[in-house]
Amino acid sequence: MPTPDASGTPTPAGHGSGRARRPRRRAAKAHRMGFVTILGRPNAGKSTLLNALLKEKLAITSPRPQTTRQQLLGILTHDDYQIVFWDTPGYMRRTRDALDRRMLGHVQEAMLAADVALLVAEPRPPGETERSLLKALAAEETPTVIAVNKVDKVSKPTLLPVIQAYNELAPAAEIVPISALNADGTDLLVQLLVERLPRRGPEYAADELTDRSERFLASEMVREQLFRRFGQEVPYDTAVEVEEFAEADGVERTKDYLRVIVYVNRASQRRILIGKGGSAMKEVATAARLQMEDLFGRPLFLEVWVQVWGEWRDDPAFLEDVGY
Repeated sequence: MPTPDASGTPTPAGHGSGRARRPRRRAAKAHRMGFVTILGRPNAGKSTLLNALLKEKLAITSPRPQTTRQQLLGILTHDDYQIVFWDTPGYMRRTRDALDRRMLGHVQEAMLAADVALLVAEPRPPGETERSLLKALAAEETPTVIAVNKVDKVSKPTLLPVIQAYNELAPAAEIVPISALNADGTDLLVQLLVERLPRRGPEYAADELTDRSERFLASEMVREQLFRRFGQEVPYDTAVEVEEFAEADGVERTKDYLRVIVYVNRASQRRILIGKGGSAMKEVATAARLQMEDLFGRPLFLEVWVQVWGEWRDDPAFLEDVGY
């Protein structure tokens, strides 16, 4: 297991240690720059919204709640501004194990670091999760924008009382109806966020998309496919670690080589993930590899192995090692 660096992310070699970047373009001085923390209940569409705002598939998504396990930084740079988004795990008012506690800690850290908070809510009246978050943000006097997401799934008469309820609950917040899936309303959302950012220059290069390494992004893409491929229970009992990331040398290796370990709690789960003749894991590895090649812009060779590590969700040392 690689030794993690100070941030908890395993230290890679070669391309795996580089930051994922957009195609290079001319940098321009941003008039406004700040950190926007994306908050909300599980499955509200936070990661889908981040991808829509960046116009890049950076954050993993799935129809299942609690897909995101840690903060993911995404950078949106324009001639007039630079927004640094923090995508966070779904907010939990109660925790069950060490993993849940670490996820809640990530949310709380990102809230404290925010110049502006972006609360993503579903098109229904605010519940205890939204009330708790808005109360905490008001106590910190954090400028807040509320994005009522998934409006493509409800009628206008249904939506209006929801917006009214948020107006009454958080009168200082700006409320924007959006569809993250269709990128509807996102231009107005960006405009409102920029207006609330401090006036200062950029802190990241114009071509930077995230501060996360390709190694981290690779592990997340494997995990996304586990959530998409398997049933309700198994994905939540899986952890993913990139054990080796070796760059192509043009001689012995014509492609970058990745060796990924998927950890599960029980031997029965290992059999499910592997599938008959390895067919299930082969599907996961192929889909993940294609995603990696699209984001990284080069061919890769990916091996995925499955190992049993009992009750890893409640093992703080293990969670630290894999970067959760």
